[in-house]
Amino acid sequence: MNYLLFPGRHLVNTVFQDTYLRRVLSTPPAELPGVLPGRASPASPPTGIIFAITSANQENSRFNPIPFHVRAIGVDRFARDLRQRADFHFRVFGIPHYGHTRSFAAFTVKEIANQSEQRIELTPENCLVLCSTPEVVRIYRELGFAIAPAESAEPEPRPATPLEIIREIGAHSPDWQSRPLVTSNLAPSHRSLFEDMPEIPQRIARLYQDPLTNQEGSLTATRNYSTYARGMNEIIRLKYLDIRGGIRPGRVVDEGCADGALLAEISRNFPDSDLFGIDLSAEFAGRFHERQRAGEFGGAYVHFFHRNLLDHIFERDSIDTTICNSTLHELWSYAEQEKTVRGYLAEKLRQLRSGGRLIIRDVVGPEGADREILLGCSDGDGMNPDPADLGRHAGREAEWLRQLSTRSRFHLFARDFLGGNRPFPHRDTVHDGRPFVRLTLRQAAEFLSKKDYTDNWKAEMNEEFCFWDFAAWKAVLAEIGFQVRENPNNPTQGSRVYTNPWIVQNRYETHVVLLDPDGHSLPWPPTNMVLVAEKPQR
Repeated sequence: MNYLLFPGRHLVNTVFQDTYLRRVLSTPPAELPGVLPGRASPASPPTGIIFAITSANQENSRFNPIPFHVRAIGVDRFARDLRQRADFHFRVFGIPHYGHTRSFAAFTVKEIANQSEQRIELTPENCLVLCSTPEVVRIYRELGFAIAPAESAEPEPRPATPLEIIREIGAHSPDWQSRPLVTSNLAPSHRSLFEDMPEIPQRIARLYQDPLTNQEGSLTATRNYSTYARGMNEIIRLKYLDIRGGIRPGRVVDEGCADGALLAEISRNFPDSDLFGIDLSAEFAGRFHERQRAGEFGGAYVHFFHRNLLDHIFERDSIDTTICNSTLHELWSYAEQEKTVRGYLAEKLRQLRSGGRLIIRDVVGPEGADREILLGCSDGDGMNPDPADLGRHAGREAEWLRQLSTRSRFHLFARDFLGGNRPFPHRDTVHDGRPFVRLTLRQAAEFLSKKDYTDNWKAEMNEEFCFWDFAAWKAVLAEIGFQVRENPNNPTQGSRVYTNPWIVQNRYETHVVLLDPDGHSLPWPPTNMVLVAEKPQR
């Protein structure tokens, strides 16, 4: 049998693809207009089509807004419609995401062989590849395959591509069916598919209109999610113990749940509660579902929403506990700061039941943050390149950062914080014969809170931690309508602010000194807060 390999994400199929495939199925490859020769080529037209749906294990991003099972259903409908006008066999294979690698084509061929129990071995001699993406065409040609170039060989104006149709749907839902580009180019199989599954065009629109998510379905492109998750999860038990006393059972939501580690802890003590996780990151979505597959949530019901936290997901008066663990400083940093945070908190009040609780565990600013202080940084705990050389160092590699002294990291931080787009006023001075930096307590606290994040330096530089102190947080919650719970007799049951002793011992002491302008020692700024806020009983 001769094959036509049709690799791609197959988000939708098009009218042009239907016409083009019928031409390919009836024409010897050597006679196809625009065909790119390979090392070899089948002599006769293909009798079987291999639909290779790539990035099958990715979804919920602009890059891949449609789940694999829906894409597979769409391809099956498209192929069956086509088979009413052409005689061929077809197979559909899901190809996992391999990242950016020049071995992608070779991996796809191997994956098809292995999934078919070695029954389908694609070679340049028995297979023609249909592809119009130049980068992908290049790597298949390197393996010797001839290429049917599809849209790229057509005269101008060229047919609409599947991605152009997806973007049109994303920009114009719920009126996508009436858009001329869609009506002229979307294959009937996929029009009927989206009519049968109206949540799919709705999801496409949500992802394309989300102001925070990037192309890959995450908050930031600079975060290393493996090291980030590992660092967060190493202390997840401590984080859970910090908030456990405030949780009301029932319907519990972890907003910004990452890979679900905190919900796994909660599920052990609250097995009869319904647990919901929400996160914007496509990477964490995959890791969350792997925890669920492995049974790490025990017998609790758990559901993951791959959504923007600013979306209205839950009905009014429907949630017993909402948890925001290291979430709100990201909303402040990546959206519209105070406006976004206040709007978000108001939405949490709306979704909670009477007596329901909002638990915030996050970083916090110091009291009296705008007063001027002296910051002393050790230059004996690492390398001390000239500050100008720091600026010329293009990368921010973790190993290089770890080798820098605390003083050098401060110079780099002052340059990098908030992308260098906001002034970071400070000046060098001398006290008692030693070098210090004169700056505000807020600036010093921002540096102290981030100076050791060498694995995710670029991502952390985008985030602001110290915008409100503990009193300001409580005041904002009260203004919105919450009652902030205090429990002096049992702090674990109420709101509190503290300085983590491990951080002080391992990251502050011997590395930095804080003095007031007269040279007196200052206490370390707080590192964390826990706020337990209730919706008033009706």
